[in-house]
Amino acid sequence: MRDCERRRRFLIDAAYFAVIVGAVFLVFRYLLGLIWPFFVAFLFSWLLLPVIRYLTVRRHMKYSLSAALCLIVFFALLGGIAVLVTSRCASLIADWAVLLPSLYEDALRPGLENLARTLETLANRVSPELYELVNTALPDVVTSIGAAVTNASMDAVSTLSGWVTKLPSRLLSTLVCVIATVFMTADFPRVTAFMLRQVPERPRHVVSEAKAALGRVLRKYGRSYGIIMAVTFAEIFLGLLLLGQTNACLIALAIAVFDIFPIVGAGLILVPWAVVTLLGGRTFMGAGLAVIWLVEIVVRSVIEPRIVGRQVGLHPLVTLIAMFVGSKLFGGVGLLGLPILCAIVQSLDEAGVIRLIRRADDGADGAEPKII
Repeated sequence: MRDCERRRRFLIDAAYFAVIVGAVFLVFRYLLGLIWPFFVAFLFSWLLLPVIRYLTVRRHMKYSLSAALCLIVFFALLGGIAVLVTSRCASLIADWAVLLPSLYEDALRPGLENLARTLETLANRVSPELYELVNTALPDVVTSIGAAVTNASMDAVSTLSGWVTKLPSRLLSTLVCVIATVFMTADFPRVTAFMLRQVPERPRHVVSEAKAALGRVLRKYGRSYGIIMAVTFAEIFLGLLLLGQTNACLIALAIAVFDIFPIVGAGLILVPWAVVTLLGGRTFMGAGLAVIWLVEIVVRSVIEPRIVGRQVGLHPLVTLIAMFVGSKLFGGVGLLGLPILCAIVQSLDEAGVIRLIRRADDGADGAEPKII
């Protein structure tokens, strides 16, 4: 009878969990593009809520006044950062569109021609047939690289013009997001209470506990990626110091911050830098940058699952699987999101809200099952 009750509860919990996961999947897969201003507005309101509560409870300010003050400061900071980043990115794209052809002519092309002559000399020493093959293929390779650089420059201009073309639509969506944030923040307790009332009692309890678990997991995630960023900064800074690079501290800090973003990574800076340096004839510097990149990849691949798993309470293997599967399904969002979801599920299971994970003390004798 006890086993039947356990199985029944497991099936109910699994059904609730499947419904929640299915809803999250559908929202992120198909609906987020339509409702993203309201989704972002809800996130902004949720992030501002602790500050508003602090001003209301501790500083005895009216809720409406504290909400208005937080919104003004928040959007002033966010708008300033957005304008600064957007202008710098647009300027960078425009500068690269102009500099790429000259960079190719001044640095890449001479380096490629020197490499081609070296390969021709080596091929001539091996056999005349190989020399003929290399001599025929290399000019086409150099021409193809030149065409790729030209196309990249044109693509950069096209990307910038396309972004400018979509600017009115993006501004409208941003305006809707700002207005929705104001409305949600001004009445956030009632909005969330209304949303929870539409959920049945049992799932409502799960959602409430999941929200609390999400806050804990996000704090631990922030701490873990802060540690990873510090490790990345230290190894890149040390490598650039050994290579004699000026401004090594600022460069390492910029790459470490850049490396935190999913999919982007430090390789997007170090690899082109290494290639351009090698083709420019600075072999030691280029090889050193390539080594720094390889070391950074290996170290991060080893420490990220362990640090994130240890901070959020997941086994490193579970963290690695979740990061890999999440990146395959949802890209950069899944890379971070699926481990967070796994950590929330584990937290809910440990709190007894759901029962999905069988543990050592669930058996009749409390003994671990034997593998062999």
